[in-house]
Formats: sequence, C-alpha cells, structure tokens
Amino acid sequence: MKTRLATSVALAAALALGMTGCSLIAPQGTLKPYAPSDGIDLNVESVDVRNILLVQDESGENFNVVFGAVNRTTQPQQLAITFAGEGGKQARAEFTIPTGSSLFGDPDGEQTPVLVSIPGLEPGATVRAYFQAPGADEVEREVPVLDGTLEEYRKYVLPADFSESQVPQSEKELTEADEEADQSRIGDDTEGQ
Repeated sequence: MKTRLATSVALAAALALGMTGCSLIAPQGTLKPYAPSDGIDLNVESVDVRNILLVQDESGENFNVVFGAVNRTTQPQQLAITFAGEGGKQARAEFTIPTGSSLFGDPDGEQTPVLVSIPGLEPGATVRAYFQAPGADEVEREVPVLDGTLEEYRKYVLPADFSESQVPQSEKELTEADEEADQSRIGDDTEGQ
C-alpha cells in the first residue's frame, strides 16, 4: 500500500512538473509589451505615444499622422516627428501634447490633424520615423502606413483639400469680418449726419 501511494505521489509530481515546467525554461510571451493594433507604441521622455500610424488621404499624396498620446507631466510637451522617405526625402510634423491623454489625427477631435507629404509612400508599407522631444534622445521606429480599406480607419482618411478646409467656419467668418473692418474708415459711419 505504501508503495502504491508513493508511486501515485511521484507520478502526480512528475505530471505536474511536466505540465508547468515549460515556463521554467521558455520565455513567457505574455510578459513582452506589444501594440495590440495596427500602429506602434513608444515612449519619448515624458510622452507616451500609442498606436501611431499614417493614414493616406483621398488624394493619395498626403498622410494623416494618427496617434494617441499621454503626457505624464503637468505642462504641455513638444514632440517632433521626422519621417524619412525614399531618396532622402523627409517630412516633419510637430505637435504640442497637452497634459493627460490626447488623440491626434481625428478630424472631429480637439486637435487639428497634421498631414505630411512623403512621395512614393504607399499603404501597406512602413516608413522610418524619428521622434524627438526637447532634451531627450531621438527614438527611431518604423511606422505603418494604412488607407481607408479597414472601416475603423475610414474616418481618418481626410479629403484632398483638407489643408484648405481645416480652418473652422467660425474662424473664417472672423477673418472675413476683420477684412471688412480693415476696409472701413474712421468716421465713415457719421457721413450724411
């Protein structure tokens, strides 16, 4: 009876070790951070950049820089991204990251989308990008390029004339009113009195 009990305990221990022993020598994939979407994640000094990608506009010549950012400080932070295309051509985008979480590239969001023009770049490719914050080391990554094929990115596909239409209507009206005011003369409202 003692032999049977000892054999059962030994068999159970060997089975338990065999079933869980892989984690002793194999790397655990769940401990490795990754971006669970199409973009990439990175940290630049006190700014965490999440799910950054480029989305091609309707003209096919410009790309909307889309990402989420978390500013872990109490002051707005500057972030510059230089995209290096083929043949040494570069495009630069600059952002002011407010404190807390922000979304960039959403045409309906609080932050005005920023477009970059990188000749020869096509959806499905990646582009080398250099991220720089004042006083921090430059961070180099490959950023994916997408288009509106996937429904979740269609709202980030900007119209071909976006750079001209990005000024809100209220600002256009104020500019027109300012121009009209510049045309008027002092005292012209008292003529004929």
